[in-house]
Amino acid sequence: MLKTASAYVPCVLLLFLNHAVAAPTEILTMSFRQPEQIQVNNRSIELGSHVTTRLFDLDKDGVMDLLVADGQGNLRAYGGTRSKSGVVFQTPISLQAGAKTKWGSSYTGLALANIAGNEAEDLIVAHSGNKISIHTRIGKVRLPDFSEQSIEFHVQDNCQGRFDVADWNSDGLLDIVTGSFGGSVIWYPNTGTPQKPRFGDGKPFHGVSRAYNSHPRIIDFNQDGKLDLVLGVNWGTIEVYLNTGTVREPKLARPTTLRWADQGGALNLRPLNGDDTTPDFADLNGDGVIDLISGGKNGKVFFMAGVGITDHLLDLTTLLTTNPVGLGEKMSTDEELRGQAFGLLGSMQAALNSGLVPEEYRAQVVKELQALVSRYPLYFKRQKWDLDKTPHMPAFAAQMWIVLFEAYPDSIDHRKALARLAGFEGGYRTLLEDLGVIFIDNNTASAEQTVKMTKLLSEMPRSVWDVETITVRGWLGEGFKQQGISSRTGVNIFSLALGRPENSFPNDAPRRGVTDVYMICLAHEIAHNMLDTIGRQLRPELFELKYEQLEHAAGELVKFHPQKSRGVNWELTKMNLRREGIWDGQDSSWQQTWKDYLESEPFQRSHVRGSVHFFIHSPQEAFATLANQYFTDSQLMLELGITRWQDGHKSSINQFLLIADYLSEKTNSVKFYQMGVGGDVHVEAVSLGRNDKGQIEWIESDGSRIEFEYDGRLVQTLRVVR
Repeated sequence: MLKTASAYVPCVLLLFLNHAVAAPTEILTMSFRQPEQIQVNNRSIELGSHVTTRLFDLDKDGVMDLLVADGQGNLRAYGGTRSKSGVVFQTPISLQAGAKTKWGSSYTGLALANIAGNEAEDLIVAHSGNKISIHTRIGKVRLPDFSEQSIEFHVQDNCQGRFDVADWNSDGLLDIVTGSFGGSVIWYPNTGTPQKPRFGDGKPFHGVSRAYNSHPRIIDFNQDGKLDLVLGVNWGTIEVYLNTGTVREPKLARPTTLRWADQGGALNLRPLNGDDTTPDFADLNGDGVIDLISGGKNGKVFFMAGVGITDHLLDLTTLLTTNPVGLGEKMSTDEELRGQAFGLLGSMQAALNSGLVPEEYRAQVVKELQALVSRYPLYFKRQKWDLDKTPHMPAFAAQMWIVLFEAYPDSIDHRKALARLAGFEGGYRTLLEDLGVIFIDNNTASAEQTVKMTKLLSEMPRSVWDVETITVRGWLGEGFKQQGISSRTGVNIFSLALGRPENSFPNDAPRRGVTDVYMICLAHEIAHNMLDTIGRQLRPELFELKYEQLEHAAGELVKFHPQKSRGVNWELTKMNLRREGIWDGQDSSWQQTWKDYLESEPFQRSHVRGSVHFFIHSPQEAFATLANQYFTDSQLMLELGITRWQDGHKSSINQFLLIADYLSEKTNSVKFYQMGVGGDVHVEAVSLGRNDKGQIEWIESDGSRIEFEYDGRLVQTLRVVR
């Protein structure tokens, strides 16, 4: 079973296609086979109410036992015994603590851990909404006897059995990490002693909150000596948050979702367990690969066999060998074959990205995949496919490119090797080699388009945007809609030729700002992967400022939470609008009143482009929309902000400064852009100065110096000096 600390694992030889490589006996994986209900005495476990699941060696016989807690406060243990097919679970016994046999009457969870200072693992039960009870183990180590008297403490409301135990801060004391019905994950550091645990107020757990029913498991998932978070969520999925920090100062990466091994796509138990996912892991079938169990809302318990990356590679090789020609045509009519083909690539992608594959394995997997690309150029070389006959081939080839691209850290040598291997030429090659962008369009874009795309993207500071793939779904056909691609980051743009004009500026702008629709769509979509993604780490103060600006644009009656990125404080905002007689207090009229209010004349110039009502409800569009004007004509965007300021509308200049500040990367210079119809882009650097808080206090452009003074984080005074 996966432990909550790293440990030595003996090695065996594993055949790796034609190669022998040393491998751990317990292989970690992101991919699992379809679920089977766990059987006991030829009958499926069905407890009739919510069930949480754990795997522990309760009786210390070297075999994992299945421990469950139901939705009515009862605990059971199904003893495990070995058989030829793996672990077999026996008739359950009720777990109790002295005479105590029931913990409340609602959702319950349990764990075993040496948390109270004795030599054996204690019983820890989360129950009754927000209670944790620790019952110390007594008697002989192999017998599951626990004291009736318990150590009690309270955690967040609606925890309801969603918890785990681990030494998260590596101070030698086991902590408690809880989930909740609402999805918030909270950490309770142990501030006591090894003999007497003590838990104070909880702390947000790295900002993780996933609606609903978050079930945390704290384990060293990738066996690198650092604890990670695995989270089961309401919708039947399971997410892995790897620790990219240190043992004492953990930092969680973006989540990766566990996958189905045979169908591809995210593992999803919701159709079977009726909401909720309560994961735990161990090698139960004895094949050396970690397996998965989970309970859920309907009381059923499921087993999912883990599948290692070597199995995926062998299966993919077999699939291609069996179909040396005609795979594209077969996938167009055989949905099962298509699911298998894409599923194998997706599973290998997930495994290679997860940190679970040892380096010697990784090198061999990549070498074998590269050999497949060379062996089957009709499938994996860059080309224009007939979408009527082979509608899924553009995505299938692209998915292979992405797997290979993501297999190693980004480098120019890695990019060039992939470009040569997959036959990228012209603008496609330049985008990949120079910018690390895989352009997926079924080779439909004109050479001029790829040149103009490269020029624009090259002029954007590469460190402020994070895009790996650009797709054009309109050129990829219906097959791409049925079976798309998965990449670490990506955007989709319009399927248009160059030359279609768009005025990106409103009627009150000093002049028209006409640009190219295809190119400005590209800029807009790239901007989606600026401030709201990579920018949250690069410039967190600007990420929060975006929301503060939305609050300012909506006027004094609209109030956001103190942490602006939490959005509108609806209770306070409704109270303000009702006090002013704008809203009648009826729920049935609120939505229309709210929309009419923010789209009324005072707010029609509150955002440089579009409705502030829209951006409050779709904040992911607020910054990206600034790009429509900034990359069309930065100077004109500045002039629009000045004009509106002089007319009493002060939001637009702040919005201009937000994108200019982000693109300036804290330096004293920023690029101004002007992009016309056809995609030609003119770029010049303009000078700027900053105050002692790092805010832009002046910009010099087009013969003028514009000076700014601030009230907090928003402009209070603007002066134009000719």
